[in-house]
Amino acid sequence: MIALGLALSFGHPSAAQSSVVAVPPPQVSDYWVSISRQPGGTFVFDGYAPSAVIRDALGAHTGADVSWLKLGSGAPAGYDAATAFGLAALDRFSEGRFALRGTVLSLSGTAATQADFIALQSLAKEVPAGLILAMAEISAPRVESYAFSLRRQPNGNVLLSGFVPKPALEQRLLLAVGARASSTLRFGSGEPLNFEASLDKVLPLFALLKDGEIKLEGGTWLFSGRPLTTSDAESIRATFARDRLSEAGWSLALAVPAPDAPQPVQVATAPAEPVAAEPVPPAEVTQPEPEPVVAPAAQAAPQVPAAPAPSTPPETLEQCRTNLAALSAQNGILFRSGAAVLAEGTATILASIADAITHCPDVAIDVAGHTDSDGEAAANLALSVARAEAVTTALIGLGIDPERLYAIGYGESQPVADNATSAGKAQNRRIVVSVRDGA
Repeated sequence: MIALGLALSFGHPSAAQSSVVAVPPPQVSDYWVSISRQPGGTFVFDGYAPSAVIRDALGAHTGADVSWLKLGSGAPAGYDAATAFGLAALDRFSEGRFALRGTVLSLSGTAATQADFIALQSLAKEVPAGLILAMAEISAPRVESYAFSLRRQPNGNVLLSGFVPKPALEQRLLLAVGARASSTLRFGSGEPLNFEASLDKVLPLFALLKDGEIKLEGGTWLFSGRPLTTSDAESIRATFARDRLSEAGWSLALAVPAPDAPQPVQVATAPAEPVAAEPVPPAEVTQPEPEPVVAPAAQAAPQVPAAPAPSTPPETLEQCRTNLAALSAQNGILFRSGAAVLAEGTATILASIADAITHCPDVAIDVAGHTDSDGEAAANLALSVARAEAVTTALIGLGIDPERLYAIGYGESQPVADNATSAGKAQNRRIVVSVRDGA
């Protein structure tokens, strides 16, 4: 806003009078404003601000550069709310751009961290009233060494790990590979060209493997494993040849499958003709000789079973219980909200638990899932079971024998804190890994 001072004097200078005339900024018909976050953390504003006061307030944001921001009348009613929304979103970006034109918003760029990327997925719910978010193109943090793995264990469990560019692809993969799948996937940009299309070419073949892996590492795709049958192996090879997957960057490594079970052959046989028995001359009747008297032999010594292999000594077993209890008490195994998908940051605690189990040989291990009391009890029970299974799958992937692991779900039935508080609920949502009773 421009203020002009006009002084009028009549007679003696002391009688001078003055008045301030406010002149509004020029009217703007196509009103817009943009904010660009630069990689160094500078926020460059461009377009229009309704007043010098508002421009100065925007310039007070850390790293703001408002030197390109002009004054203009005709701002939409939601200008202040829109710019506050844009700045809050850009604070979660490493670089990006926000724009307001009329009542339409757009946002694009790269999230700063995994947590920021996940938080930005719900951005549409935070749009101020009266405004429209027409575009939100948000990339996950950039990953320099992009890796991906979809692996089926011999027991049928499937583990997804590495990176994918967006949550929708993770959910699609989990649905495609079945209920026994769990994920430690993280989100990252910088994926190879045609990443999703490359996966789609071989995903149907994954069902033909008894165990195996779809893997991306160092920019190279690999499909490997043991097919269920020899005919499945032939189908995989035929698809690779037909679709020229080797030319698209794929390598194929198949183990020899178990041979297909032979079909039983029915052999028809003619009924045998009866054969007349030859007459047998009568045998001579003789008196039996007396049986010799034999002294009873000493009974053989009973077989003594070999001593069982030594199990875990009591002192080692007690140490196992203590170590697993201490690790479980950290409550460091976290999941995505309302899902059985392991959250980022769980790899370290899972590796520690796997190491502790490795030092507890010959004992069974319980992996127990617990929830808070929010929601239906039946749904919480199912969720606790699914989360326990996700942890056992991750432990199997770290080398633990699947025969030793038992996934158990208790739902909300065993709280350790008050479900009336957020802190109590957080304590009740937990995974407890322990030596099975009776071991």
